[in-house]
Amino acid sequence: MKNIFIHGWSFNKEIWKNYFDVPNSEFLDLPFHGENRNYKHREEILFNFVDDLSKHLTKDNEKINLIGWSLGASVSVMTALNLKDKIENLILIGFSPKFKDRKLGHNPVAVKAFMLALRVDFEDTIYQFRKSAVGNEFKEIPLPEKEGSIKLLNDFINLDLRTELKKINVKTFLIHGKKDKIINYEGSVFAHSQIQSSELILTDSHHAPFLEDKSIILEILTSKL
Repeated sequence: MKNIFIHGWSFNKEIWKNYFDVPNSEFLDLPFHGENRNYKHREEILFNFVDDLSKHLTKDNEKINLIGWSLGASVSVMTALNLKDKIENLILIGFSPKFKDRKLGHNPVAVKAFMLALRVDFEDTIYQFRKSAVGNEFKEIPLPEKEGSIKLLNDFINLDLRTELKKINVKTFLIHGKKDKIINYEGSVFAHSQIQSSELILTDSHHAPFLEDKSIILEILTSKL
């Protein structure tokens, strides 16, 4: 069994540093982030990345556990829908089926203001976003490439996976912090109601509960190895 970890927007795979010792695991960077700053596609970035990831995961016969956080959780859902017979388990952290939605994601007015702020002061806006998401610990992670990462975020903002959730036929774990300031935990509650074989794990945490409690993910992976 192979574990694929996908981080959230504006960070990179270093967000998973506490999990680098998990056996048979691969940590991927989103387009225009980390070691993937020079991603080849500039249009429909999110969909092209999912296609590229799907092709990458079919290179061998090994079953996959997909672990996605925030935007990475949406990538994981889309990939699982592409590779229904390849994915063993989905672990979705801070997931939103429709980000531009007050209840299932984030207030659309605030989302619009954030996108404008990125254009005015990219660096400071990202640092403030990171602070709201996980605190100051990961402030030193290099910034993503500006134009590409903004386009990727825009793809995510316009994504609507609500009607796709019932098509998921693999065991799914939805982990969400009740104090999440980035994505309303009701997004995971809704997803749990739509995904037949799902388990909802709500924590007294922020947007990245896996940083506060490493065991949340490890206990799931250990039981599935």
